This record gives sequence, C-alpha cells and structure tokens, in this order.
Amino acid sequence: MNKLFKQIAGVAFAATLGVGFAPQAKAVEVQEVISDGGIRAWLIEDHMNPLMTMDIAFTGAGASTDPEGKLGLANMVSGLIDEGAGEMDSQTFRSEMENRSISLSFDAGRDDFSGSLTTLTRERETAIDLLRLALSEPRFDDEAVERIRAQIVTGLKQAENNPRDIASRTFFASIFGDHPYGRPPSGTLETVAGLNANDFRSFVRRAFAKDNLIVGVAGDITAEELGPLLDEAFGALPEKSDLPKVADVEPTFGTIEVVEQDIPQSQAIWGQKG
Repeated sequence: MNKLFKQIAGVAFAATLGVGFAPQAKAVEVQEVISDGGIRAWLIEDHMNPLMTMDIAFTGAGASTDPEGKLGLANMVSGLIDEGAGEMDSQTFRSEMENRSISLSFDAGRDDFSGSLTTLTRERETAIDLLRLALSEPRFDDEAVERIRAQIVTGLKQAENNPRDIASRTFFASIFGDHPYGRPPSGTLETVAGLNANDFRSFVRRAFAKDNLIVGVAGDITAEELGPLLDEAFGALPEKSDLPKVADVEPTFGTIEVVEQDIPQSQAIWGQKG
C-alpha cells in the first residue's frame, strides 16, 4: 500500500471516529465523491446522529518543509489560522464556533498539515464557511500572533527540561541527523521569536492547494449534498502547491544515546525498521 493510499485511508478512518458509528454489524461503504469543481473526497454516510466530521490533509506541507531559520513555521500556522479570518477577528471567529457547537482544529506533523471539522448537520453550511475562511483568508492579527507565540514559547521552555521531550528530541536527531525529520517540529526559542505575519501568509500560499489536498468525510450527509460543500470549502484554493521536496532518508539505527539527568525515573524511546 503506497503512502498516498495510506494517507487517504487514514483521513477517512479519522473522520469516522469523529462521528461515532452506531454498533451495527455491517460493512462500511466508502464512496468517492468528486465535486463539480473537481474536488475529491471519500465519504462514509452514517445518518444515526445529526453530525458530520470532515478531516483534511495537505500532503507534504508539514514541519519538514520549514525553511532554515524558520523552524516551527508550520506548527505556528496551525495554531493561528482559526484565530480570526475574513472579516472576523479572533474573538468573533471563536464565538461563532462556540455558539454553533462547531469544532475546528489544525495540526502540523512532520510530513503533512491536517485539519478536523465537526459540526451538527444544521450548522454545516456555516461550519464549511468557517473552514473556507481559515484556509483562504486567515488574518494573522498582531494580538493573536503574539498570544499564540507566547503559548508556543511556554511549551518550548517546559520541553527543555521535560525528560520525555528531551528523549524524543534526542531520538529523532540521532536517527535522522541533519535531515529535516531530525529537527523539532515546534521550532526553537530563537526561530519562533523571529516568525512574522509575512512568513505565515507565504506558508499558506505555498502549502494549501488542490493538488495536495486529501478529504475524508463521515456522518449525516449524502454524496449529493457533499459535492457543493467541497467546492465552497476548497474552491478558492490555488491549483498547485509550491513546496520544497523533502529528500528521502534512511534512518540510522544501531546507536544508543544517553542524556544524563538528575531525576528519579528514566525515560526511554526506541525504534526499529517497520
């Protein structure tokens, strides 16, 4: 099974978890849906509850593409694009989600940039519009930028002395060396301090596009209803992403790295080829 198919299957499966299927002994039917605008999605219908979950991934848009000197860029964008978009500042955007019981979140892994949307059926048009705005018209207002930066900096400072975080950083640096996979996805105190709104806007322009988009949907919606929502959510995205290709790498195994600390309990991370 190739990497793309695994990503598609993973997104579709994650979407099913968001709605919670009724315990029925029947096979799950996965439908391929292609909108009039050419947006493709994989759909699992479940009309037991009035909920819909949409999981998305922009492949190749993860932290491994962060430019040198701007480590933590993808991660910081994932914390900012739902902090105000379009005409709505952060408070207005958040209030709209809360008042309508809409859940929208984003995450940047090493390989991909992902998002998850869960909404009541009656609010799905509003939810899709909020998703569209977050992807196409994020604001990156100063207040939100500095608030999210402060949160990330706090996390980085805590991670400096957290045994589990130290073990994780050491593990990835050991097996991947100077390759982007060996870098911390959240960046460093120095690089995060230097990120600005122009960096975030550049990332959005380069990373969010139709050609690297994967969509999985599950819940109370039909294929006929989903098509127009796909065009609404993603129709404004550029056709092509503009991301650097991350070189293939073979992890280096067979080494042991020990970081001595004066703590009562050790933390260990190990891995092997799978």
